Amino acid sequence: MTDITWKYVKPLTNEGSISKYEVLTDTLLPDDIKEAVQLHNGGRPSPKYYDTSTEKDKEFKALLSFNRSDIENVFAFYPLDSSDKNLVPFATDPAGNCFVVKDTKIYLWLHELDEVVFLANTFSAFLETLHE
Repeated sequence: MTDITWKYVKPLTNEGSISKYEVLTDTLLPDDIKEAVQLHNGGRPSPKYYDTSTEKDKEFKALLSFNRSDIENVFAFYPLDSSDKNLVPFATDPAGNCFVVKDTKIYLWLHELDEVVFLANTFSAFLETLHE
């Protein structure tokens, strides 16, 4: 099990904001994402690197905040400028890409290509792949 510490966590100012985001996106977020947001809203994980099937040492920047007053918040990112309207963003990388939920699975949305890369079946499984 990966031992993750989270920096720059912003306490949720409104517990109902997760539900409001689910209504806005017409999606039920997976429980592991909701739990991560409740504990680590807007936080940055350490370790923060992960691998895809084609690239090594990519960086997970931060969970998007569910506080509307924070600059990088989920409400400002949704909807994505994507042809796939089923992508629900919840985190970012340093290159402007978003980690998204689609059909309960976790993907990285590459904004310049408007493509997704499969990462894991669950957010918890994805977190297990984080490394130094």
